[in-house]
Amino acid sequence: MNNYPYIIASLPDLVLDFERHGLDYDFVRENIVFSLSKEDCKLVERLESGFREENITEDFYRECSACGNRFIREFFAFDWKQRTEKVAYLERRESGQDFEEKEVLHKAFAVKDLLKREQAVSAVIWDKIEELVIMEVFSLDVILAFLAKAQIVARWNAMDRATGMKLFDDFVKEIDETYNKNKIDFNI
Repeated sequence: MNNYPYIIASLPDLVLDFERHGLDYDFVRENIVFSLSKEDCKLVERLESGFREENITEDFYRECSACGNRFIREFFAFDWKQRTEKVAYLERRESGQDFEEKEVLHKAFAVKDLLKREQAVSAVIWDKIEELVIMEVFSLDVILAFLAKAQIVARWNAMDRATGMKLFDDFVKEIDETYNKNKIDFNI
């Protein structure tokens, strides 16, 4: 069942402006997966599992690197790089990575205000998502990119400033602990 043009034509416009939107991620998601094949739904589930911190493990990234879907492979390869770079930056050391977005990520990491820093990082991720599907029109990758961006919007919709700062602090601690326990080489 390939309803990609129909699904894509029905998607709402998403803008990353860090203000509350009326986007109901679950509602939009359900309307999308209703029209997808079982195989496509499994890719949606894989994408969504990457937005739950408890699932971000060495095994998850290895599975993504072997995934047959280009968007999943490339998005989570980038996700690994930006997370690893964030940890290295916070530890004031070199990551040893070289990738296109490294410089702009470092500028985002250097922002003093924690909330604005996290917004800047979200903007880099948003831009990468758009870059990954720039030449796509009616494909599953466009749908996955939309859902990835919708996850970012939903995350910001759920936060106020105090919650955002606490989540960010918790996230930094978790990344640091995870990185030190699971130092792996994830080269794609």
